[in-house]
Amino acid sequence: MKHKRLLSLAAIATLHGAALAQSSVVIYGRVDVSVTKQNSGTTSLNASNGQTGEAGNRWDVRQGSAGRLGFRGQEDLGAGWNANFLMEHRFQPDTGVAENPFWQARSFVELGSPYGAVYLGREYIPAFWPALRLDPWGFDTVGTMGPKHQFALYTIDGGTRSNNTVGYKTPSVAGFTAQFSQALGEGGSRKRATGANVEYRKGAIYFGAALDRVDSNQEMKLIGGAYDFGVVRPALTFTKSTVAGIKYSNVSLAATAPIGRGTLKAALSKLDPNGDDNDTTRVGLGYEHFLSKRTSVYADVGSADQQGRAAGRELTRTTAVDFGLKHQF
Repeated sequence: MKHKRLLSLAAIATLHGAALAQSSVVIYGRVDVSVTKQNSGTTSLNASNGQTGEAGNRWDVRQGSAGRLGFRGQEDLGAGWNANFLMEHRFQPDTGVAENPFWQARSFVELGSPYGAVYLGREYIPAFWPALRLDPWGFDTVGTMGPKHQFALYTIDGGTRSNNTVGYKTPSVAGFTAQFSQALGEGGSRKRATGANVEYRKGAIYFGAALDRVDSNQEMKLIGGAYDFGVVRPALTFTKSTVAGIKYSNVSLAATAPIGRGTLKAALSKLDPNGDDNDTTRVGLGYEHFLSKRTSVYADVGSADQQGRAAGRELTRTTAVDFGLKHQF
């Protein structure tokens, strides 16, 4: 009888341990393709496939936002602890060309707890999240303000993600969260980079502030906020940066408004490098209509005008329009 009780207790313990160790893996992705018309202006314009500035008067089939295929996993370790990973590949759906390196979008492992989460690998810098949430297009399509304006030309490791990163994300406390990161140079050409953000999200209010810094010649700070009135959500972002020793500032005013089953988007940005007669002013306007929770159609226009001269001639306005279909899974 005693042996039976011991066997029963062992079986219960085994089942309990199995329940605590439950894990899941989610496959997700996006395919987003548009037909885009761009004029032959010479001002740099954020377009999702890098065809910016003087591209000639042309029509293209291109990605409205980067195609992606990702794997996200979590294992429950019990008592509020969990082990997580994320790997995300990017590709160009109009040609099928894979980005290189294959997992260049995001690739990290994370240990989560009631006290926050520690992650290691390649991940967006902390400043990415407030900049993204204050852009109506989320850095996609020809309408977006994009990192060029929201980051005031600042980049790290070629974009908005850092390699060799160790980071920490706090739990939410009364609507406040914070994130800190160190991206190690590992003896390469880049020095160690430090990043941080603080965000407040509660009800209709959003506020975010962030910084990222390599050294005095390469650093960026931003602050911004938004308030959702229901009929419209205005947002304001102010960014100051130093890139290759040159100081820049950018102000972006944006808004989104629900219309039927869709969202109207608008933005105005002004990038001001140190010096006279060199500002870039950018406007965007678009509408995204949701056919379902995962599928939408959209149309956007983006136009940028830069002061000054290049290659001995006046810079001219660049304007692009797109019409696209996006599906997420």
